[in-house]
Amino acid sequence: MSQVSEVVSLQAIDDESAALRAALSDVERRLRGNEDLDQARRELAVCDAALALAQKDQRRVDGEIEGLNAKIAPEEKRLYDGSVKNPKELGSIQHELELLKKRRWEFEDQLFEILSRLEIAERDRKVAAYSVAGLETTWETEQQELKHEVKGLGDAIARADRRRELQKAKVHPRTLHIYEDVRRKRGGGAVARIQGGACGGCRITLPDALRRTAFSVELLAQCPNCERILYIG
Repeated sequence: MSQVSEVVSLQAIDDESAALRAALSDVERRLRGNEDLDQARRELAVCDAALALAQKDQRRVDGEIEGLNAKIAPEEKRLYDGSVKNPKELGSIQHELELLKKRRWEFEDQLFEILSRLEIAERDRKVAAYSVAGLETTWETEQQELKHEVKGLGDAIARADRRRELQKAKVHPRTLHIYEDVRRKRGGGAVARIQGGACGGCRITLPDALRRTAFSVELLAQCPNCERILYIG
């Protein structure tokens, strides 16, 4: 087999290896986290905060109402049990009771609004928790599949690396040096097929003499523009 053919075979192995490594990188990125699950957990945290705030407000208003009830009960007892005879003092007690009850009604209105918020917050939190639980179950299964995929890709890369070492031994050192240099400069693509008289890599039209050189099994032809190793195929 000619040196060009050996280089083309090496390029095919390198292309396969690059694709495997890109796939491995993508799988490893996916293993680092699940975007849908992360978003669902953030939404659950927001629901938890809303629920905690509604519960806090309920406790505060319940406390206010209990405090007012504790003030209203003895005043009502004094008003109706006959222990107070003075009309002026009775009027004062009645006025104080009206103020206390008015404040209690205001807090009861607040409590009604808070209980409505609480119901919505509990419902939203339940939905968010259900979503997180489902996504966590799915993610656990997906992680196992991804880990299995990582192992498979790692094994495939190792096999490709071994094939590469064997193939490199078939390439003349000078040709290998040219190949590696061009591959580094051109982002991995060191060879190009001649297509319609042009370089398949950069599309520049090639001189006739260079195209004839590419037909030779002994000589190495390189594109004068991108330096890729040319081959006929």
